[in-house]
Amino acid sequence: MSQFHFLNKVQPPQVTSLNLPPNTSCVLLKKQTISVEPTPLPILQPDGVLVKVIATGICGSDLHNYLAGGVGGRPVTEPIVMGHESSGEVIAVGDLVTTHKVGDRVAVEPGLPCRRCANCKNGRSNICMDMRYCGAPGSVGSLMRYFALPADMAPHIPEHISWEESGSIQPLAIGVQIGKRVDLRAHQTVAIFGCGPIGLITAAVAHAYSARKIIAVDNNPKRVEFAKKYISPITGKPIIDHVFLNTDLPSSIPQSNGHMNGVSPTDVGAGVGDGEAGVVEEEHHVTPGDIKWEAAKERAAKWIAEAGLTAEEGFDRVIEASGAEDCGLLGVAIAKQGATYLAVGLGHIQTNVFPTLAVTNKEIDVRGVTRYTASCFPSAIDLLSRGVVDLKQLITKTFPLSQSKEAFEAVRAGNDIKVIVKNQEM
Repeated sequence: MSQFHFLNKVQPPQVTSLNLPPNTSCVLLKKQTISVEPTPLPILQPDGVLVKVIATGICGSDLHNYLAGGVGGRPVTEPIVMGHESSGEVIAVGDLVTTHKVGDRVAVEPGLPCRRCANCKNGRSNICMDMRYCGAPGSVGSLMRYFALPADMAPHIPEHISWEESGSIQPLAIGVQIGKRVDLRAHQTVAIFGCGPIGLITAAVAHAYSARKIIAVDNNPKRVEFAKKYISPITGKPIIDHVFLNTDLPSSIPQSNGHMNGVSPTDVGAGVGDGEAGVVEEEHHVTPGDIKWEAAKERAAKWIAEAGLTAEEGFDRVIEASGAEDCGLLGVAIAKQGATYLAVGLGHIQTNVFPTLAVTNKEIDVRGVTRYTASCFPSAIDLLSRGVVDLKQLITKTFPLSQSKEAFEAVRAGNDIKVIVKNQEM
């Protein structure tokens, strides 16, 4: 957490009087090496709360941290406590806190922005220039028995929301931020690539916002079948109208001379800007990316038709939550003219083939998204509290804290949707 909050150097009396047991934590020692071991109890600050953590979700960035030994371009250089999707019970409050009391049920907002940089001042605290994020290199995570944080980063949770669901509020807050970035509105058509937790949660948010039609795509048959059965708490019917099983797009050149018929001047570069045509050579050398793009257009046209839309319609909003290169191509292909395309998935490499000519010709708005902004947690809690989003269905496996490595391996296997660790169970 930010040095701005490091005021107390020793535990205050309201913590020492609790005589708490050792603060067992899930520690990433190095790449793919986890240890469940005692760690120091975080010091309660005057403006903070000490939380007995009950449940913590494991997400894709946690897995990336575990597998690669770092995340967001920051490598792990020393052991760190992992985790950032948590909920729990307040067991002590700082001397300056008036908003919380012992016994309150709270979620953990894992990102602590500096609140002073230009991005924070402009309302975009999610891209703070000095962000401290739980479980990322340089910050303490919440996959431990007891966790301390500023009180204003511990939003209250209603009694009727389960601990397991509360441990998934952070990805729902990201789903809300996705909705803001892609400008989700009623009566839109929405295409989502990736049926993992973020993809399914985004579908639930789009449904809660009264999307007219939602489709989803994944290459994992188990996730496809799960997505088909994700039921709306509003209608009692599946949230997603059509779920498609994807396969890799072909990238080999179909003709021995390395050229392909059917690549039109529009595909190659005509129509770039206001009357400014791109350079079109008499004979265009076809690349693997060109082959993929042609296949993506054919597949997207098939999905558009199966979804009951016309070829001219396409989808208003495309949310790419897988990070796969093929899905980027398919997402642009399935988007209507003037659509908004949002890149969400992290992927495994920095550079992908991306159809910029089609983006230009269709005048597609391409945006990115990361984390969440200040209003997202309250909105996520409200969606859960009103019963218009159901996260219980997404929780497919739970583990005690002592089996944290097994929890990460379960996420790695890709057969579960949402894996939860019970922080107080050993």
